[in-house]
Amino acid sequence: MYKHLTKALCLGGMVLSLGSCSFFELEDVSDPNFPDRTAFLANPTKSQLDFLATGTFSDLRTNGSGTGQGILLAYQVPGVIGREIYVLSTSDNRYVTELLGINPIDNANYLSGYFGAYSSARRTARTLADAATNSPQITEEQRNGYLGFANTAEAYAMLILSDLQYENGLRIDVSDPLKPGKIQPYPQVIAAIKAKLDLAATQFAKAGATLPFPVPSGFASFNTPATMLRFNRALAARTAIRTNNYADALAAVQASFFSLTASPTAGPLFNYGGANPDVFNSLFQVPNSKGSTVVVAHPSFITDIRPTDTRVSKVRKRDLRSTTGLSSEYEPAIYASNTAPIPVIKNEELILIAAEAYLLGTTTKDKAKAVEAINVLANFYKVAPVTIADSDAKLLNEILYHRRYSLFYEGQRWVDLRRLNRLGDITPETTSDGKKTTVLKQMPLPFAEVQWDVSNP
Repeated sequence: MYKHLTKALCLGGMVLSLGSCSFFELEDVSDPNFPDRTAFLANPTKSQLDFLATGTFSDLRTNGSGTGQGILLAYQVPGVIGREIYVLSTSDNRYVTELLGINPIDNANYLSGYFGAYSSARRTARTLADAATNSPQITEEQRNGYLGFANTAEAYAMLILSDLQYENGLRIDVSDPLKPGKIQPYPQVIAAIKAKLDLAATQFAKAGATLPFPVPSGFASFNTPATMLRFNRALAARTAIRTNNYADALAAVQASFFSLTASPTAGPLFNYGGANPDVFNSLFQVPNSKGSTVVVAHPSFITDIRPTDTRVSKVRKRDLRSTTGLSSEYEPAIYASNTAPIPVIKNEELILIAAEAYLLGTTTKDKAKAVEAINVLANFYKVAPVTIADSDAKLLNEILYHRRYSLFYEGQRWVDLRRLNRLGDITPETTSDGKKTTVLKQMPLPFAEVQWDVSNP
């Protein structure tokens, strides 16, 4: 059902790169497949709103460019920094030299491409929200359905951006793209994401029994306001855990699709149909690829995994790949084909958020429930269970172990270690040619964002 229906405007706070568009000129867009935002705002019909909802789903998985570059970098950048993967390239060593902290990151290069990509997705969601607010051709229940989804989608895009930007902050107010608000600090950004998700939750509660727009097949189990609300609450739990707010995290988990008895891998998916007019899963890699740029598993994935852990199937043996002073003989094997779906958020992440809240929360502490949650995954993946006699420190290590392997190559490990002040758990490597690496705390603000504020003090 996906069609790419929206085109990112090159506006302050929403810029792909200085090389691709000007800050001071708006594109005159006439192509009906890439309509100008204003075309939807005067008197939008329900059909136009449905097209925008479909475009919002599409932008979240392809990030405006239609190529999936944004989701690729949103998984690869934290994956490299968090030592889950290496991206080894014979033609471009910046995945190693910059992301592993050997050289400073050039904030004008492609490694910042996630920023424009998810800003485009965010902008599409804003367009849907503004159009739904203005439309006189829909019922109030329908309006709330569109608004709930638009605000949830924008919050999702903001959370990915804030994970990578961290203490550099993010613009919260982008309602006027020619006069975006100033960049705000990380705590305010997380608070704004929470507020947007909470607003969406109230809107879903007033949206009746049926969503007014179609959902893609990956969201088939989240196709009503009530079930979409559970997805929203899952994102709220992920947001709360970013600042170790365990009370909010547990409350959100309990209102989500969390289950100790359902499959740990259950959850919404970004699905892919293949060739034009659809797109491929950009994270898929041909087995034992000999291409110029290859993703390999960090060697510690194999050395640290427990002998009986069935998640070892997430990697496979390959011919030794060695470039830029690093090497690996394993590669990710998560996706069976280039049309395999990508999980958005999974039940096992919610189980582990609950376990952490039960273990570490001041008002939510319940060690027995933490042990129960951890053991759901221990039993499912065939590793030794924990007991209530284990220390809190050991149980936290177990939670982080399970998060590492259950959420492998999903952009989470680096964020987990950072929020728990455990980036020191990563041992910086020295390349075979003697270069010492470091562990980055965040990505730099993209050059375009910096220059926007210089030009618009």
